[in-house]
Amino acid sequence: MTVREQENRQREKARVARLEDITRRCKGDRWRFDTDGDQTHIIARRSTGESVILGTLYAEALPDEIELLTGALENTILFLTLRERAKIAFRSGQSPPPDRQQTSRLRDGDFAANAAMLCADTLFHRFLERRQHPSQSHTIHNKEHADTVLKSLIGITSKTQLNREERAQAAFIDLRSDFELWKGGRS
Repeated sequence: MTVREQENRQREKARVARLEDITRRCKGDRWRFDTDGDQTHIIARRSTGESVILGTLYAEALPDEIELLTGALENTILFLTLRERAKIAFRSGQSPPPDRQQTSRLRDGDFAANAAMLCADTLFHRFLERRQHPSQSHTIHNKEHADTVLKSLIGITSKTQLNREERAQAAFIDLRSDFELWKGGRS
């Protein structure tokens, strides 16, 4: 390894150590988002019970950008946890058991029916309106339009894919979780 590569590696280690320190200090905190007109607020509910607005995103922010920012704490914790598991597995020379490598992660349940019920919910319509790309942003007046927007957001052509495809199911579960968080922040 060259000197430059060693220096880069040390900088990376320092950044990871800093992220580990920050996540330790944020233990028990939860981030969520709330909408207020054309603004989306990132709100932290600290382990002390205090709620504070960390930042405000405006109508020009894309849904992916909003998701990336509001999920930053949770995703950082996830990546650090995965990194730690990988280090442990590497040190012990383990690889995942063969039966776990091929196991489907499809969950039981009728996700297509759940999606159809959500598309009939006017509060879900308001949520989908916020998640649409600004150039496609339109008021949703019926379940058929909500169905079209839902499929577009999670990249499917039929809700039946939610019961058969892991990627589609995971995308729907994430969107539904975001909706529940959004709905909880409105009360």
